[in-house]
Amino acid sequence: MSFHPEKCSILRVHRKRSPTVHDYKLKGHTLETEDCTKYLGLNICTNLSWDTHISKIAKKGNSTLGFLRRNLRISSEETKARAYNALVRPQLEYCSTVWNPYTKTHIRRLEMVQRRAARYVTKRYHNTSSVTSMLEDLGWETLESRRTKAQLTMMYKIVNNLVDIQADSYLTPSNRSTRTSNNRNFTQISTSTSYYKFSFFPQTITEWNKLPSSIVEAPDLVSFKQGLSTVFS
Repeated sequence: MSFHPEKCSILRVHRKRSPTVHDYKLKGHTLETEDCTKYLGLNICTNLSWDTHISKIAKKGNSTLGFLRRNLRISSEETKARAYNALVRPQLEYCSTVWNPYTKTHIRRLEMVQRRAARYVTKRYHNTSSVTSMLEDLGWETLESRRTKAQLTMMYKIVNNLVDIQADSYLTPSNRSTRTSNNRNFTQISTSTSYYKFSFFPQTITEWNKLPSSIVEAPDLVSFKQGLSTVFS
């Protein structure tokens, strides 16, 4: 496979005030330096903030929802809910195990897309209508809850060698035992920055250690997901 030099760029990740800058060339072409670039569908920035990525997917979700409102003008709540679940929500959750936000601003920005979708599906736009009751009637859990479940599901896959990620390289079994801990808890990773603290492993270990042993020791993935449903109901 040959890389196209004009489709490649440089992304420098650092915390230095005066970083060492060096030009890189590919096939005689000097690669451009970018502050934020798209990689496998994720917008990765030099400061490792997900603000740009979350802003873009929220905008894309609202755009798709607007498309549905203009073109799917029907009374069937079921059909409109299926359209949202098939076309909008996947845009808001793609690779969320990687970028799961921790700030209230980011969390609210994404939840607002779903809340607008609830108004569209139920056709209740009056400002006195309770969106929370709409979500309950539709049976939609928060996107935040869904992202946490997705992270824990990925964790289960890693622990049980269901994906090609070596658990031993990232997870250390904990020797400490408490009444609230499960039998397969892990040592919390020490962090010095918020970006690292709320990245996948440090953040997910915290949630994983809260789960009861009956869930983390589930014999298969289906049983594990069923157990999560009882915790995040």
